[in-house]
Amino acid sequence: MGLLDGVRVLDLSRLLPGPAATAWLVGQGAQVDRVESPGAGDFTRHIPPFVGEVGAYYAATGHGKRSLAIDLRKPGAGALIKRILPRYDVLVEGFRPGVMEAMGLGPDELLAERPGLVIARLSGFGQTGPLSQRPGHDINYMGLAGALHGATRTDTSIPIPTVQVADLGGALVTAAGIAAALFQRERTGRGAVLDVSLAEAALWFFAPVAVGCTAEGTDPAPGTLGLAGGLPFYGTYRCSDDRWITVGALEGKFQQELWGHTGGDLGHDALTALFASKPRDHWAEVLAEACVGPVLAPSELADNAHWLARGAVERIAGTTYVRPPLGVFPDPGPLPGVGEHTDAVLHDAGLTDDELTALRAAKVIA
Repeated sequence: MGLLDGVRVLDLSRLLPGPAATAWLVGQGAQVDRVESPGAGDFTRHIPPFVGEVGAYYAATGHGKRSLAIDLRKPGAGALIKRILPRYDVLVEGFRPGVMEAMGLGPDELLAERPGLVIARLSGFGQTGPLSQRPGHDINYMGLAGALHGATRTDTSIPIPTVQVADLGGALVTAAGIAAALFQRERTGRGAVLDVSLAEAALWFFAPVAVGCTAEGTDPAPGTLGLAGGLPFYGTYRCSDDRWITVGALEGKFQQELWGHTGGDLGHDALTALFASKPRDHWAEVLAEACVGPVLAPSELADNAHWLARGAVERIAGTTYVRPPLGVFPDPGPLPGVGEHTDAVLHDAGLTDDELTALRAAKVIA
């Protein structure tokens, strides 16, 4: 049994943060029904790289969910969502502040009818504040949070992480908030409204650096922060096979392990020469007790002994999928087509065939 078996979630969100949050809920046993735009469906279906004909961002978060094709811009769409909401415990949305209210789906109205509903609202900058109506993406949120300032940079650019820090951080904040709200509801019967700001998720990740730098009254130069390029024994190095190694020898006991190989020199030049002398996997084995490890390529993840032992990854039809932390892999069957489950979900909610025909005629559903 999953930790959230029996919990039903209606997901109105788009792109990555909301669907990643509900993918974690699926991994804990929740049933998630996702609303997509008729026709093309969610934009992530079309963003490369691809798994077959489906974008990888959709494939990574779409398994185990049902898809409804509802055009939320049409008159009557808000009423339809209200009609089916009594079947759900959680509503997730990712619109700009005010859009849900304009559809007649504001939290006050919904909670008046269903006091136990948990409503998770994801937006770039939050429901309030001077930036609340601005558009944004992960890189903007990280910049606002200060999380790019101290990174080592070139004269023309600051490196961008290969993962979406604010988006996926916001997804975890959302999932944790939903779990906490469901726990509160078990005790009190009351639902909750969660105002999740993706920028605040990035800001939370930057909190230790913000505290330390402001306490010292400094804005460090790029590459001088200890854990962002400022310490030679906390960094990455190229090995003789053109692969890379990570070194995290912060404590003295780990540095002692390195000293025997460098003659006591832990400077950048000495470590560069050391790791360039042997292949990556040699150093990962020989210096494992010095907090040294490999930089794995995506193609190596599903063959890594640790990830396999933990059941954290699984290769399905040549594609590596990642298990939601603490949960299980959802059904690895085919991803849902756009609107594949529209009729089934609406019938379950009590709508008749005649009502579905009328909704189709009005182009509310497809």
